[in-house]
Amino acid sequence: MSKKILLVGASGLVGSNLLHVLKKNESELVLLSRKKLENQMGIEQIITNFDDIKKINYQETIDEVYIAIGKKLSLLELIYIKKENQRSFQKVDFKYIKSIAEFALSRGAKSIALISAVGADNNSKNLYLNVKGKIEEEILSLGYEKVVIARPSHLLGKRVNEKINPVVLIFEKITNLTGYMLHGPFKKFRNVHAKKVASSLVTVMNNEIKGKHILYYDDFKDY
Repeated sequence: MSKKILLVGASGLVGSNLLHVLKKNESELVLLSRKKLENQMGIEQIITNFDDIKKINYQETIDEVYIAIGKKLSLLELIYIKKENQRSFQKVDFKYIKSIAEFALSRGAKSIALISAVGADNNSKNLYLNVKGKIEEEILSLGYEKVVIARPSHLLGKRVNEKINPVVLIFEKITNLTGYMLHGPFKKFRNVHAKKVASSLVTVMNNEIKGKHILYYDDFKDY
């Protein structure tokens, strides 16, 4: 029996890779987004303002949900988010994700996959990591039978219809080289390709083991 999978954030870096992987599965895929994705023949799409998740008129049963959304931040903002941007960041990375998770749960979803970040900690003084930690805890408290959380460091890969900032390119070249010097507990801070994160999430979601699963660098592989 095929599963019905809700994918949120299919236009993003990890989300687009998830879409590619999930298309290969014998599952019915439903996309939830703010804008319609082109060239997705045969895939149902729910277009909505994320402020109105609770108003979505969709009554069919969902088995699994993948959430791959987050406010786009610069490298500096990962360290410090200006006060005028903090509310919008929290809105996307906490409120929207929570609303989507609750919506999927109300439609019968038993399993959820979430893209978080290495260092996520609800006690962190860094706002980015603090919010990532808080949404993880929130998701874990909702009652899903299975929760799979990916905690990657800097994500590599080509973003759809987006030019890469030259500063980011330089950062990636340097950290790709220095990353090989990170071992033991520091290995999880190595850069990782988004396609590996996507592939690993789907693989873990497809196994029969319920409960909480936290994925780090060593867990991200091409399957």
